[in-house]
Amino acid sequence: MRNTISNINLIQYRGCLSLVLLLLQITLFHAQNPSDQLANQLHEASKNHASESVYVQSSKGIYETGEDLWFKGYVLNSQYLSPSTQSKTLYVQLIESKTEKAVWEEKYEIENGFVNGHIYVQDTLREGRYTLAAYTRYSFYDDKQPIKSIRQLQIVKDITKYHQLKKQDTLVKTETKEIVIDFQLFPESGHLVSGITSTIAFKAVDTLGIPKSVSGTLYENNVPITKIKTIHAGMGRCNFTPDVNKRYHIVLDSFTTKKQYTLPTIKADGYVLQLVSNTKDHLTLKVSKSTSQKETLYLRVQVRGVAYSVAQATITKERLIKIPLNDIPQGIAEVTLFNQEFEPVAERLVYINQDQKLNIKAVLDKGEYLTKGNAKLKLKVTDQHNNPVIAHLGLSVFDDFYNNPKDTKTIETHYHLSAQLKGRIYNPSYYFNPENTNRKQALNLLLLTQGWRCYKWNEENLKSQNQLKTALVTNGIEGKFTYIKKGKNSPEQSFIVVYDPLEEQNKSMIPLDTNNRFVLTPSHLKISRRLFIKHFGTKKDKILISIKDPFLAINSIKKLKDFGYPIAPVTEKSEVNETKTHKWQSIKDAVKLDEIQLVAKKKGIVKRDKYLAKLDSLAKLDMAGGDYVCKLDNYFNCPIHPFGDNSKRPVEGEVYLELQVREKGKGGAWFKPIGAPIVGRHVFRNPELPPYQYPKLTDAYLLEKFNIIQAKGYYTKKEFFNPIYDKTEQTDGFPDYRNTLYWKPDIITNNKGEAQLEFSVSSINSKFTGVIEGVNDNGELGRQTFEFYVRKRE
Repeated sequence: MRNTISNINLIQYRGCLSLVLLLLQITLFHAQNPSDQLANQLHEASKNHASESVYVQSSKGIYETGEDLWFKGYVLNSQYLSPSTQSKTLYVQLIESKTEKAVWEEKYEIENGFVNGHIYVQDTLREGRYTLAAYTRYSFYDDKQPIKSIRQLQIVKDITKYHQLKKQDTLVKTETKEIVIDFQLFPESGHLVSGITSTIAFKAVDTLGIPKSVSGTLYENNVPITKIKTIHAGMGRCNFTPDVNKRYHIVLDSFTTKKQYTLPTIKADGYVLQLVSNTKDHLTLKVSKSTSQKETLYLRVQVRGVAYSVAQATITKERLIKIPLNDIPQGIAEVTLFNQEFEPVAERLVYINQDQKLNIKAVLDKGEYLTKGNAKLKLKVTDQHNNPVIAHLGLSVFDDFYNNPKDTKTIETHYHLSAQLKGRIYNPSYYFNPENTNRKQALNLLLLTQGWRCYKWNEENLKSQNQLKTALVTNGIEGKFTYIKKGKNSPEQSFIVVYDPLEEQNKSMIPLDTNNRFVLTPSHLKISRRLFIKHFGTKKDKILISIKDPFLAINSIKKLKDFGYPIAPVTEKSEVNETKTHKWQSIKDAVKLDEIQLVAKKKGIVKRDKYLAKLDSLAKLDMAGGDYVCKLDNYFNCPIHPFGDNSKRPVEGEVYLELQVREKGKGGAWFKPIGAPIVGRHVFRNPELPPYQYPKLTDAYLLEKFNIIQAKGYYTKKEFFNPIYDKTEQTDGFPDYRNTLYWKPDIITNNKGEAQLEFSVSSINSKFTGVIEGVNDNGELGRQTFEFYVRKRE
């Protein structure tokens, strides 16, 4: 058990029901049998859960074909949200949503839990929605869990045309037929108990999962007892005291069909757990039971599979329990009530310590810039106590026209909500926006209606997971060395060599195991973007080296999984700001050359890099056809003089003679080659041959001839172009149509929590948005945005 708390003092409490309850001293203690047992059984169950969680931050939400897509991968420990060092390789796919096919598949190096990634958005891609997905060894398994380490993006051919089409549909179409509603009820602690006043939450959504505002009436034995109404995103709550001997149902208003929704089964006996208050310092809960018999109960508070406190209390009828929160991290806490046999009897989810985060302050030197002007940005990161924090941040500054307002996924919503709860969450960023004054009340409703059984770290859910999960990818790439045919007396191979073809000295020996298998480790994958692997078999050996493609395993399981992305908020307004009047400029408007022609000096020449050109030259010195030229007479493949000391290899482009043998009487003159005996039975002719050409050698032929196969290493890290313009370039230089002004995925603040950055704006007259996200070593997350305008230079 981690960070347990002790010595809560005796407190008096007066409840709103005019009940005077003594808040008895609750001892939260260290190594004792009951707490150890409850904490350890959770710890054992949580071993089955994925130990890493991946979040993808992209440079913007909408891309035009022909652009660069920049992204940052956060690979965090799934329990403590600190940067993970377990995985070294991030497998990334860009998937076309319509066809579900990957248009990009690459491996990226993970450095201390972070990835600086780049993808080129090819001109050949079709317009539409795409999914950027990322997988690691410890986050992606052969199980039924949906894939949530994704970012949904929009790819378009022309941004102006895209927004013009969007603008045509400014209002959501009015629905003419009756809406089909999915209406569900959720007792606060999992069940209703007769005679105990309880809270029951409800949720109304349509067939697409979009929340619907509803109102209705709760009936007891067909008599209305209370009105109900949704408060936020189709969710609401009401209090009542159920009676096991009575019947209850709800009827919703404004529907033609007055369907009755029956309440969950009411238990005659049992326990109820209710939230009384949730402050930054304490969590106060009320425990009630149907009998008056004195009983020892236990209350466990856990966050992401870690038990932070276990309280023990002797209860007769009802008690208040107060849990200190100062040593518990931000996030969803599962509070579970156990009886004296350590059986769970009531559970509830509570969101705690929402202020325990990174506070990021971004200050620009100006609020408005002239085109191609230089901007200076100061960052300051502090914790909830205003202490400076060393944090790892990612920053993107882009034209707001390329922002996708319906994508509400952030680093906070991903790690604190989406990665913790089953199902898709509607507009999760609402709960982290301080401008929404009811956000804490709304978040409480979300956890009531999403259900504690939907909490991934629920002990019952953890136990139901496979004990031995199958990992689909590894940190390295597996390979196999196989003899198709082994030559007589050929030595056994004990290793292979992997190297960079452009820097042959950059090589590494890889041993073969007893089954002739090998692994390209992360250190091998770092050698080069393109790797060559060479074995040392003889010409008498026929050897196959195979490399396992990790994306085959990913694709085979991916098609069986769902993508768990948040549900976009539904708005009645146009996505385009109607106050914007200037002409939008696209990357397509950049200055282009009319035509570029590449002309080869010689037709038919195969263009290769230096290494393959070297292999080509070596192969031509040892051609399988055995062509040669007689040094004595310059005859090509001389039939009189076989290949020997007086022979040489032909040179490409040179002209040689050829001896053709004819029978006597068939024409031709007597001819005696130099050094040859007189042959009275033959006559010879020596026509001139066309210039000599070597056979065209393919890359595949060259690699096979020299016992080499190719493999892919890590995708090369790209550097974002960040120009800083001088005064002359600002006024007389070429137009700059960059819509992503700045991308910096590896900002690390100093001991004062500060960082200073500089970038230039482009020639686009627009509103620009900056997005900063990040994490520190303690697993505290933060996000901040800022805006500024660029005005055309006079």
